[in-house]
Amino acid sequence: MDMKIGIEVQNGLMKLGAVYEDAGETKQFSREFKLAQKRGLETDSLDYHVLANAAKLIKGVPGAVCEIGTRRGGSLKIICDSILENEDYQRNVVCIDPYGNIDYAIGETENRASLKLDYTNDMRNESLTALYEYALDKPINIVFMCLEDTEFFKRYADGMPFYNENKIVETKYAFVFFDGPHHLEALYEEMAFFQPRSVNGSVWVFDDVELYPHDEIEKKLFENGWTLLEKTGRKASYLRVENV
Repeated sequence: MDMKIGIEVQNGLMKLGAVYEDAGETKQFSREFKLAQKRGLETDSLDYHVLANAAKLIKGVPGAVCEIGTRRGGSLKIICDSILENEDYQRNVVCIDPYGNIDYAIGETENRASLKLDYTNDMRNESLTALYEYALDKPINIVFMCLEDTEFFKRYADGMPFYNENKIVETKYAFVFFDGPHHLEALYEEMAFFQPRSVNGSVWVFDDVELYPHDEIEKKLFENGWTLLEKTGRKASYLRVENV
């Protein structure tokens, strides 16, 4: 299926667009997107089946679940739904996003732009309200951290504490969804943090792979014991199969 991706800036806000030639898939995505909006947990990309499939693979793999870049919470809901459908209960989940309408960098160094998107504190308040309402009475432990990824790495390098009847300090990550900064410098830094904190069986998913040279990321993954699970025009998932 052919897809065209467009990026435009209007009034300082970046917008991503996708035009599919397959009308049937466009309608299916539209239905799913409207359902997410109705629940107050919206998504802003495509190919979420890659994310859902990947999250179902970690049952029995030790470690926490981490999402970098939460925005409206729709992708985190997809992750949690898949985990719960797989009867993978009592997972510790951390979602990381600074919000605050701070500058958002996109593009590689020579063409990098800093944009103001719509990631405001009002969005944070609306999204967290919907997210914790969703999590109420479910056997999953979601903790939100209002931090940039780099700030999280500095403060929780020795483990992330979770509280659920007892205190547990998670030092490993079974699943990571990379949906924060979409340029190589930031992604390399994120991978450097999570690589020694992953285990065989850990799963990583990268979003918006068309916005940066993802083949460079994939090369690093293959060199460090990861294998490709699934890849589309928007997302790619990988499984750690060996220690390097």
